[in-house]
Amino acid sequence: MNALEGTLQVVRPTEARRMLGQWLRLARQRLEWTQPMLSSRSGVPVTTLSRLEREGAGGIDALMRVLQALGALDGFHAHIREFLRQASLPRDLADLPPLPKPRQRVRIRRSEQEGK
Repeated sequence: MNALEGTLQVVRPTEARRMLGQWLRLARQRLEWTQPMLSSRSGVPVTTLSRLEREGAGGIDALMRVLQALGALDGFHAHIREFLRQASLPRDLADLPPLPKPRQRVRIRRSEQEGK
């Protein structure tokens, strides 16, 4: 079974969004930035930032710009890249394509080289 199928979902999307909002607020506060400061650095309106922090609600573009302004976009990208790598793995080792046959080494005898 692959990591994306058949998993028991304990966390609801609303809970995950709220946790994301809490994380965004804490990341901003750790940098000692106000919402207007983050707004000017990210280009995301203060009202959208407030909604992102409070409810985790907002567009993906706004979230990406906020993550970039907070210096967290590279880490997010690394997580997504790893999920993509895992999703591209075969479910079973038997599903792997066969390895190509190794090339055989060809020896040229001296008598053949001298004839040229």
